[in-house]
Order: sequence, then C-alpha cells, then structure tokens
Amino acid sequence: MVRPKASVTQSPVWGMAIVALVLGTLTAVLAPLLSEGQVTNVALLYLFVTLAAAALWGLRVGLVTAVIADLLVNFFFIPPLHRFTVQRAEHAVTLFLFLAFAVVGAAMLSRFRAQVIRANARNAETDVLLEVSRQLAREPNTRVAMDKLCGVIGRSLGARGCSIILADPLEVVGATLDSVSAASPRRDEAAVVSEAIRSRQLVRLNGRGRPGASPAGAPMTFVPLAGTTPGVLRLVGPFTPPAGVESSKLLGALADEASLALDRVILAREAMRAEALERSEEMKSTLLSSVSHDLRSPLTAIKAAVSSLRDSTVAWSKGDTEAFLETIESQADRLSRTVGNLLEMSRLEAGVTVRFEAVEVGPLLEEVALATAAATVGRALTTASAPGLWVRADYALALQAITNLVENAAKYSTPGAPIAIEAASRPGRVSIRVSDKGPGIPVDDLPHIFEKFYRGSKTGTAKGSGLGLALVKAMVEACGGTVSVASSPAGSVFEVELTAARAPGQ
Repeated sequence: MVRPKASVTQSPVWGMAIVALVLGTLTAVLAPLLSEGQVTNVALLYLFVTLAAAALWGLRVGLVTAVIADLLVNFFFIPPLHRFTVQRAEHAVTLFLFLAFAVVGAAMLSRFRAQVIRANARNAETDVLLEVSRQLAREPNTRVAMDKLCGVIGRSLGARGCSIILADPLEVVGATLDSVSAASPRRDEAAVVSEAIRSRQLVRLNGRGRPGASPAGAPMTFVPLAGTTPGVLRLVGPFTPPAGVESSKLLGALADEASLALDRVILAREAMRAEALERSEEMKSTLLSSVSHDLRSPLTAIKAAVSSLRDSTVAWSKGDTEAFLETIESQADRLSRTVGNLLEMSRLEAGVTVRFEAVEVGPLLEEVALATAAATVGRALTTASAPGLWVRADYALALQAITNLVENAAKYSTPGAPIAIEAASRPGRVSIRVSDKGPGIPVDDLPHIFEKFYRGSKTGTAKGSGLGLALVKAMVEACGGTVSVASSPAGSVFEVELTAARAPGQ
C-alpha cells in the first residue's frame, strides 16, 4: 500500500519537536516571573498546550506532552523548586488533576481529530469519484471521455501521467496529454499487462533506461481492471493519494470506474461496427434499387438505338439516323454522369484530400456560368457578387458543388425560367445563393433532399440517381461550409455558406 507523505501537521516526530520547543520557551519565560500562588494559571496554560498538541498530532503526542508538562509544573513552579517532590497536599492534588484533565482532554481531542481526518478522507475520495462520474456522463465521445477520466485519475493521485490500456488488442484507449502516457505499450509493458491481468495484483515496472520517458526514467504502476473487458490502468511515475486516503482503496474505486468506462468503449465500438454493417447493407440495397434503373435505362436505350442502326432490313433516313445517334450520345452522357457521381461520392466518403486556399468569389461564379452553359441553354443565368469577396475553400470542390446546384435548378425548375447566382458577405462568412423559379420542393421532401439516392416525390420527367445534392453537401462540408435549402411554390433557393478569407497579400 502506498501511504501519503506526512506533513508537519501529521508527523508525530515534528509534533514532538514543536511541543518541546514551545514548552521550553514557555517555561524559560514564565519560571522567573511567576510565584507559587499562580500555579493554577500556569497549569491551565500548560493544559492548553497539551490539548493543542493532541488536536494537531494525535493521542501519543498529547499524552507525552501531558506528562512532560506535569513534570515541568512540578519542577519549576511548585516548592521545593527544581525538585520532583511535593510538600503540600493541595499541590499534589493540583498535579494529579492537571494530569487527569490533560490525559482525558488529549484522548477526546485526538479522537475528534481522527474522525475529522476520516471524514476529510471520505470527502476527498467521494469528490474524486464524483468528478470521474461527471466526466464520463458529460462527454458523449468515448475517446474524449476516457482521456478526461485519465486526467482526473492522474490529478487525484498526483501521478505524472495516466492511461487506460485495452489488453486485446493491446492499445491505449485513453490517456493524459503527456507523451509517455499516450505512447503505445512497449514489449516489456505487454508482459507486465498480461501478468497484472492474470494475477489480479498491482504490478510495478522500473522505468530506468526507458527512452523518452524522462531523463531519469519513468517508473510505472499497472492496476488490473476487474470488469468484463480485460485491461489495466497505467500510472506513470510515483503517485500520492489525497491526505488520509488509503491508496489501495482509492485505486480500487478508480479501477472500477475505469473498468466501466472500458466496457463502454467496447460497447460503443460494437455499436459502431453494427451500425456500419447496417449502413453497408442499407447502402447496398439502396444502391441496387436506386442505381440499377439509372444504369439499365440508358443501356437499354443505347442497345435499342444501335440494334436499329445495324438492322439492314430497314432503310433509315438521315433524320432517323441522327435521332438514333443523338439518343446514343445523350444516354451515354447520362450513364457517364451516374457512374461519375457514384465514383465521386465514394471518393468523398473515403476521405478526399482538401487543398484549402483563398478563392475569389466573383471569378468562381463566372467559371460556374461557363461550366453550366450547356445545361442552361434557353435560360437567363445571372451572377452577382460584391467586389472583394474571398472564401477559404478547395477551388475544385467549391466549383463542382455550385455547378451541381445550377444544373439541379436547370433540371427541376420551370423550363426557360431564369436562374440567379448571388454572393453576399456575412460576419466571418460568405453566402452563395442559387435561386430558380417554380414549382418548388414539396414540404415532405425538404428534410431528405440532401440524402443519398433520395428522389423527390414530384420530379416530373427529370431523371437522376439522387446523388447530385448529396454530392453538393459532401463537397461543401469538406470545404468547412454548410448548405441549406428554402422552397416555396414560387421557386427554390439553395444557399452555400463558406468561411470568409482575406485576399492573398493582405
């Protein structure tokens, strides 16, 4: 068991030294000044010193102080002076009563002191455990919660660092900020972890020669966790629990909390794994049901057009041939867009590398107008941007996201209706709005409009895979922005907000 270091108010040795100094000084000052008639006052003063010693340093120091004080009163203040003899009966009674009151008072105060120490120890232990529980309950992220738990444990024990180690697989699932605690277990530590879990006993590892721990090396203590998930609590460096708290009891309580937290990590991982499998199955089903039509329809149209052109029994006119070729080209473009959207969504979900830079909004919108010229033929496409607007974004992703919004507006708005792209400044942000005219988006569709493979309930004759707006959302969020939509029977407005930036060189 690791005992707390004794302070001046706890060490009996220090107590006896201070008592000896106080009694010696008091006697040296009072002996030449007081007469026999003031023995009672002297006894009361020495009784006060005795009770104070018992209250501060416990029963043993109090009893020794009582005996020494009784002898000093006898030797220096009761005739015959400088002898341990008593000539008068009332002086003997005085010395006896002094010693009795001193012993009884010392016993009572030392008992009260012990109760205070136990109460303070229980309060300190309770405070630590409450703080641990609060940190675990407050933080929904399991890794952050484990890190905070380690921080509370390290502070409460006065350790240099703390980490929680999962045994299988061997990994750190929570740690304080120091590099030693956050480091993965070494080979020698792996054997100690196994030994601690097997024996259910606290195991210490000498830190001498451990590179990177500290100039003198960092000793470590491994406390096995008693939960259903095998693991250990690793404490770096020597540690001292709060005053009066038994380290074995506190370590056991903290290990129990760490065990519960470790079980929570495992449950969270299993839940994430199950959720990922469920999403994967759902994605497969959705992909098959949503994309199969978008792949089969253009392939069927292309196959029919090619078969018709190859039919030698029919003399096709030049107009018929052009129509067949136009069908082949348009359906091939549609197929290419579908496959491209699928590949782009897979790339974004896999974690695309975003190259942030300062992008000027005006030229960006002009580039969008050029990129969507074919999709907006027969419409008035206008762009408006205040001068000097810059955003922090990946140029290619921002361009593609706004282009997708314009193409979406061209596909689903009233044919021939105008489309407007407007950019405006907000505090710390830049808003880019793409607006069209009618027929708007049904209210029931609005909450799902950015979901993958979702098709609105009233898309008319427009065909799509349901990936366009999902791609917009993924691209905008990759740039650190947000996208939203507002709609009415008069039209829809898609709004992209990106972080404002300063022009290069400013």
